[in-house]
This record gives sequence, C-alpha cells and structure tokens, in this order.
Amino acid sequence: MIFLVKVQIKKLPDIPVKDFLGFVVKEWEYFMRMKRRGKILAGGKLAGSRGAAAIFEADSNEELDQIITNLPLFPFFTDIEITPLVPTEKALTDVKRIHSVMK
Repeated sequence: MIFLVKVQIKKLPDIPVKDFLGFVVKEWEYFMRMKRRGKILAGGKLAGSRGAAAIFEADSNEELDQIITNLPLFPFFTDIEITPLVPTEKALTDVKRIHSVMK
C-alpha cells in the first residue's frame, strides 16, 4: 500500500531554536533510514515552508501509523494529511478496462 503523507508545522514550539533544529536533524536522519529500508519511496521538504511530503510504502495502516508516530517531529506537527494512492499500474489497468467497455 502506498500513501502520500504531507506534514506541516505552522507554529514553532516554545523551545529554543537550537533544540528544535536538533529535532529537525533527527527527523531527516529518520527519513533517510526509512528511505534506505524502502518505506519512503520519494519525498522532501516543502519549498518555502515548514513542512514535508513523502510517498510511503507500508503493509498496513497500522504500519504507516507506527512509522509516522515515530517521526521525531511528530509531537510538533500541526497538520498531517494522509492520502492512500492507487499504484500507477493498477490505475492504468482500471482505465483500460473502463475504456474497453465504452461504446
């Protein structure tokens, strides 16, 4: 199962900026570990904002939840948007089937 996950931090937490940036470093290190493990297929920082987006691959909703709640910045996210995605191969198969039955 693949998911588009978008996270944002609209208000910085009430901690020293240096401490917050330490969480940000840990976040990107975690991101890179998940990418090496094949759990993140693509993603990165949202240009010009305090947010990121990624395409995750997880075996279940529960696995995705575990990955996301383990993100170092999870306690600071003000917005989390999760969208299940249909793989391109399946989308193509579906549209070809619909196209073939149309007269």
